[in-house]
Amino acid sequence: MKTQLTLSGLERRLKRHLLKATQHFFAATTPGFEPMLEQEVRLLPHVSAVRPVTGGVEFSGSLAMVYHANLKLRTAHRVLLRIDSFTARSYPELYNKARRRSWELYTGFEKEIAFEAASISSRLHHTENIVKAVFDGCADHMLQLGVAVTRRKEAALRFFVRFANDRCTLSADSSGTLLYKRGYRQELGHAPLRETIAAALLMNAGWNRFPVIADPLCGSGTFIIEAALLAMNRAAGGGRSFAFLSWPWFRQSMWERLKREARVEEKATCPVRLYAADISPQAVASAKNNAQRAGVADKISFRQENCLEFNRNGSVGKSGLIIANLPYGKRAFAANDDLHEFYKNWGEHLKEFCRGWTYGFVVNDQSFLKRAELPGRQMVQFENGGIPVFFMTGTIT
Repeated sequence: MKTQLTLSGLERRLKRHLLKATQHFFAATTPGFEPMLEQEVRLLPHVSAVRPVTGGVEFSGSLAMVYHANLKLRTAHRVLLRIDSFTARSYPELYNKARRRSWELYTGFEKEIAFEAASISSRLHHTENIVKAVFDGCADHMLQLGVAVTRRKEAALRFFVRFANDRCTLSADSSGTLLYKRGYRQELGHAPLRETIAAALLMNAGWNRFPVIADPLCGSGTFIIEAALLAMNRAAGGGRSFAFLSWPWFRQSMWERLKREARVEEKATCPVRLYAADISPQAVASAKNNAQRAGVADKISFRQENCLEFNRNGSVGKSGLIIANLPYGKRAFAANDDLHEFYKNWGEHLKEFCRGWTYGFVVNDQSFLKRAELPGRQMVQFENGGIPVFFMTGTIT
């Protein structure tokens, strides 16, 4: 029996079943960076049940948490709102259970939606068949409400279906475009780090303990721009749009209020001295342009310079954090012998002109510390552009 969905009817359903209930979320991040993301999540207002898991952090709160998480989290790739979880061992069972979900609470009157699926250790493993069963259940449910929906890959409304050990979890993607796309980095260098990874590594290195942060191999400027945004307490998502802006319960007035409050919390002056340099004039120009778009260009000192000239006259400072994505073979198209020679020269330079500084370097060669003859340790292992890399830190003595 069909029940025509109306705007007032939808609002009543939202109030009854969604707006007043505690919601559950999952913020995804690069494996290895869960501790940094957990730190951020715990700072969100009225958050509860925070639990790090492989590849992200689970947490709970009111539906308003969607606004806060997308606006504030620097190290998350996306934020998912959990819809439901149930066991399904056949496609008819999956269809029937999907059909009974209250999809109108998440789609409203939108006509186009997208689904993605993943499956591990489950009887239902064909992702296209999984998507078809869930979408058919969703479409039939919405048709009973007088709303015809279709699948479109680029739809603003996107849902994720994940199977693990025959357990199906349905989630709504609140972020849309991945969160590392802050909006400022439109000019790229060779194998740049994602903004979310750069922020996580700065947090890992304890950026706020240092009077100076320097990147002598800045490329397109991701490290130093993220350092500026952190130091100025700029909201990570303040300059972009999100998928949840098209959700039926979204309130523009609340969103604008939260963004205004975030701007009030920004610092008027930068408490850290920021320095960036690169041997390539094109890289320096790109970094400057990206910093301009991020609104922090006036907080950073840029210079075209060979890294082996860094702080040679002590002008950058007597102590601080040197952080950089160092060149490596596949990235710089250099022979291993050339790269090892660079490591040796770089280590000698740092020990002569940067004694007492702390460093944090992204490398893909585990022999870096030995060849550079620097004290330190491997902190985090992850992938950058499909290349396994390591973030190594230490104090130069």
